[in-house]
Amino acid sequence: MSTRPFTTREREDLFCKLAGRSEGVTAPDVYKEAVTLGDKVTKEAYQNLGRRLVHRGVLVADDSSSPITYKIGQPVDSYWLDEEELARIVDPDYPVLALPIWKESLRQIRQVPEEWWTHIRMKLMSEHAPDLFQRAIESYGADLHALIEHTAEAIREGALPNEINRLRQEGRSLIRLLEGVVRFALGLSFEAVKFPESIEEALEEKKNDPNADVVRIDSVLLKEELGQRIAPEAFVVQDNSCESGLMIAAVDGSSQSGVMSAIGEENDFYVGHAPMISINTAVGQVNRRLVFNGQEFPVFTRLPEKPEDLQQRENKYTVMAKLFYADLSDAEYMHSLWNAMDTLEARATLRVLSRWYTSPGGAEVRPADVVLRDGTVVPQARDFNHYKLDTHYGEIVREMISLNWEIVKKCTSDQQSVAGVVKNAQVRVFGPILNWYVTQLAAKKSASAVESWPLNAMNALPDQALLTRLLTAQREKNDPWTRTCLVLRPFHATTNYNKRYSRAKSPVQMILDRKARDLKDGESKAFWNDFRDQADPYVQMLNNVWYGSCFIATVPRLEFERFLPRIDFIVPSQTYSQTVDPMLPAKAHFRRVCGALLDCGFEVSVEHSMFKDKSTLEVLPELVTRTHDTVKTWARELRHRVDEYLSNIIGRHMHQKRTRGIKVRPFTKGELTSLLRSLEQERKRIAGVGEAGGGQQLGP
Repeated sequence: MSTRPFTTREREDLFCKLAGRSEGVTAPDVYKEAVTLGDKVTKEAYQNLGRRLVHRGVLVADDSSSPITYKIGQPVDSYWLDEEELARIVDPDYPVLALPIWKESLRQIRQVPEEWWTHIRMKLMSEHAPDLFQRAIESYGADLHALIEHTAEAIREGALPNEINRLRQEGRSLIRLLEGVVRFALGLSFEAVKFPESIEEALEEKKNDPNADVVRIDSVLLKEELGQRIAPEAFVVQDNSCESGLMIAAVDGSSQSGVMSAIGEENDFYVGHAPMISINTAVGQVNRRLVFNGQEFPVFTRLPEKPEDLQQRENKYTVMAKLFYADLSDAEYMHSLWNAMDTLEARATLRVLSRWYTSPGGAEVRPADVVLRDGTVVPQARDFNHYKLDTHYGEIVREMISLNWEIVKKCTSDQQSVAGVVKNAQVRVFGPILNWYVTQLAAKKSASAVESWPLNAMNALPDQALLTRLLTAQREKNDPWTRTCLVLRPFHATTNYNKRYSRAKSPVQMILDRKARDLKDGESKAFWNDFRDQADPYVQMLNNVWYGSCFIATVPRLEFERFLPRIDFIVPSQTYSQTVDPMLPAKAHFRRVCGALLDCGFEVSVEHSMFKDKSTLEVLPELVTRTHDTVKTWARELRHRVDEYLSNIIGRHMHQKRTRGIKVRPFTKGELTSLLRSLEQERKRIAGVGEAGGGQQLGP
């Protein structure tokens, strides 16, 4: 007989063993057997364990009986990665250790038979998406609640430290998953779904009050909010209605970064005095051809049109040099480069949404009906804390948000649509819902061809890997397009207000309250005096912008090296109204976007990444691929033609009468190493961590 409390694994094994009997087992019966064997735990521990095993599909619950009877569901054996090992490995404090689970999960997804994916896809065509999202979120919430109760009891009972640490790590992973779906992807209020920000916070609350309700889901409010965010259709849809004959434009940007050097000098720089420079450009190209002097040319506009235009206001941020932004740290400057690139792409988007003229030829080009951007349509920087900064960083963010609001107004009043083709989707919303559903499907063996589905292992995979397999498995060339349901994401979900959204006080009200406090305390007066309250572009974005998204299978079965992009699009509609349905404009915009994708067609693009040793294959709309090639060519040409311009502006900035010739050269290996070291030091400085042996000291 054992003289110590059982581990979680031992309790799971006992529960599954007893549930394997033909009549099943109840949690009280398992508890009695465990006590007989020497386990030291409460009856509630086995009730929570039963709920958790049902969530993972290991057990199937018969809710018609009282107490609930559990029977064995799907087997989770050596065919899949060990679930307990997974929970131990995936720890946000040690991200490098997550690499083995990533590789193992990718290996395992290759082992899923094609017919399984096809079967799952067919089943999901009859599953009402809003209801499925609700059931899955409630199940994840119940799982987190049971885990917190289990961990709190394990601490009280004096379980082994390794067991408690494992439970804590599992809690971190589960909170991170819920946070990603509920807060970042859907922007749900904490009145609808409440859960702690960390497992430590939850355990501290349970320590002070064992009866504290740390996880709470209001089913009525959740259904209401999901009704605004999830289209009332099946999770997988095969029938799409699209517009045709559209004027389509694609927009892409390029950045040529390096170091400014006087001609003849190639020495490494010292970070902190780095003459780092970035030459940014953006191109908008349409699905039309121009005949000029008997020759046919692609029709595109570029920012800037020529090097002499670099100093024009509309081309601001084309040349970014650290020398001109002394108020920014190296880390802030590097982020500003991305923001500047996004700002130029927003300007190019606005240009093709309006009437413009070609060069050469001066041919008139009408506004595009649909613009496809290479990347997301969400602004690169959107935290309000950055928006109000009294620095060059804040200036760029304000410019970016203002341009994006102008784009939204074009989508609202001119019946134009703007979509993004996201090659590396970070937000996870479809995957966790899909995995939970298939887990439950596998548990009910009589209703499914799927034998088993390890929830935790599959949740380690990104949406793109899972949805690509789901939508393209056994798909032939001429099959109808298949897509996921439309999901809407409010603008606040992309900002620093995603964790604080409350139905009682919207982010807009939080900003106005902050203005009152800051003015009372004498802070940020310059910013707030220019702030236009409800008319401010940032506030307008919060009040009136959603982002729709879905995955669409437009090509035959894809191999494992290729992934479908996620399609995002702007949906102008009120975000905090209980009477306005954002799905109406969302469907209208999606019909245009879908028509644009159909007219463009898709092809495989080979793109080289600075972070990868080999090229990656991406499935992109053909017009986006052509625009990408155009902007790369123009960026290289522009870089070769700006040396004289740089010599002039640097001479003026340095108050020198003469300067040597300046050129932009790529970073050397030593410079990249030095830059990385500088960024690491900046991160430590922000975190308040001093370097060993340095003059900076940590407080007591």
